[in-house]
Amino acid sequence: MLKMLELREMIKLVSKSPIQEFSLKNKGVRVLMKKSIPEVTTQKISEVDQENFQNAYKEAAAALEVRDPESSPIPMSLKEDAKEPLLHQIVSPFIGVFSSSSAPGAKPFVKVGDRVSPNTIIGSSNVEPLKLFQQIASDVDGEITEILVDDGELVEYGQPLFLVKAE
Repeated sequence: MLKMLELREMIKLVSKSPIQEFSLKNKGVRVLMKKSIPEVTTQKISEVDQENFQNAYKEAAAALEVRDPESSPIPMSLKEDAKEPLLHQIVSPFIGVFSSSSAPGAKPFVKVGDRVSPNTIIGSSNVEPLKLFQQIASDVDGEITEILVDDGELVEYGQPLFLVKAE
């Protein structure tokens, strides 16, 4: 036979859980618990509310109106920056530990100011548990302007490693 304390505990557990219905048969006693589903009520929108909504919608649409980019003035600082060449990002093709040289203490593959071309080895990535070393090569002609990661740093797939002023 179920004790009152056990029954109260079951009620608490069912009420806190996502279970909608619970049934238990024990020694001739049957307990059935069902959660009530709240009724969904709908309300008709009055014509005044509809009109206010439509006006608010029109105002928001007007505020977001797309302007012709050619007609809007561009700040001088942006125009001057546009003359400078864009920098190309070389990203990690792998997940692993980045190495800037072929061995600890060895000369780095590249440094800032070095010229690179496609297929120039610029680093390597080591997937430590697999002892898998993968070389990382440049994909453009240009000059290394910045090295974005440190030797021994864990890098993610697609993470920027180098900035290159592409030619």
